Order: sequence, then C-alpha cells, then structure tokens
Amino acid sequence: MAKKNFQKTPLERAQHEKAVKVRKMTDSQLCEFIDTLSDKAQANNTVENFIQHLQEHGYRGIGTATLAKIKSIALKEGFIKEV
Repeated sequence: MAKKNFQKTPLERAQHEKAVKVRKMTDSQLCEFIDTLSDKAQANNTVENFIQHLQEHGYRGIGTATLAKIKSIALKEGFIKEV
C-alpha cells in the first residue's frame, strides 16, 4: 500500500512533485527538457575535460593546489559532479 502524503519525508514529497510535473509535460516540453539535460551533461563534460587537460599538461604557475582550488570551485558551483 502506498504511503499517505503525511507519512512522506520532505525529500519524498519533492521527488513526487517533480515526477508529477514531468509526467504532465507535453511532447514538445519533454523534448525541450531532455535537450536541456543533454546540454548540461555536455557542459559538465567540457569542464571536466578542461581540468583534466590542465592536470596532464602542467602549465607553468598552475600547480596541484591551484588545480584543487579550481576543482573545488567547480564542484561547489555545480559545474561538475563529484565522482
């Protein structure tokens, strides 16, 4: 038997609201939603590739500490996801 609304945690309520919102989307809205997800994934991959490139090539003045700072800022600001 499904949980009643008052039994759900705040996280479960938020997830339910998001799922209902997606289910009620039209075809064009769904396509747009999927495209934005794809764009975000590509942007995330670009930032990760940039950081990886900096690590591999060892540019002058960009050491381990600077790379760690760049990575922590990118994680904090949501440009990349923690692995």
